[in-house]
Amino acid sequence: MTVYRPGEDTYLLASVIEHKDLKDLDCLEIGTGSGFIAEKMLENGAQKVTAVDINPEAVEKASERLSGHESAEVFRSDMFQNVEEKYDIIVFNPPYLPSEASRIGDEEIWAGGEKGVEASEKFVEEAEDYLKEGGEAFFVASSLSELEVFDDLEVVDSRKLWFEELFVFKFK
Repeated sequence: MTVYRPGEDTYLLASVIEHKDLKDLDCLEIGTGSGFIAEKMLENGAQKVTAVDINPEAVEKASERLSGHESAEVFRSDMFQNVEEKYDIIVFNPPYLPSEASRIGDEEIWAGGEKGVEASEKFVEEAEDYLKEGGEAFFVASSLSELEVFDDLEVVDSRKLWFEELFVFKFK
C-alpha cells in the first residue's frame, strides 16, 4: 500500500479549511494520508487535531509530519472504527474514483467503489454520530463519480481539471 500524496483534491480541501476559523475547535481528519490537511488545521488554530488512516504507512507518515505538534493525535482506524470522541470539524479526502476509472496504479488509494461514492456514502452516514452540536463535515468528490446521491448536500468549493471537476461537499 502507498501513502496518498497531496494533489489537486488535497489542495482544494485545504483551501476550504484555510478559510475557516478553527480557533479552539476540535478537528478530525479521516484518511489522513500524509497528514497535510491535519497540519493545515493546526496551522489554522485548531485546538486539537486527530488524524486517522486505515493504512499503517500513512499513520507513520502523518505521525512524522505532526510530531512537532502537541495537540495532534494520529492512529490507525478504518474510518470511525476506533474513533471515540466528537468533533467540531470532520474532513475526509476519500478514494473517490469509480473502480473501472481508477486502473492507474495504487488502486487502493484511488478507488472509491463501483460508483466512486461508496466510501463517501459511508462517511456521510457515520459522521453525524461524531459531530458536536453545530459541527460541520467536509469531503471531496469527483464529477467522474455518481454524485447525484449527494444532491441534498452543499457544495462549498470546486475546481475544474482537464479531465474532471472536483467538489468539496459540506453537511452538518
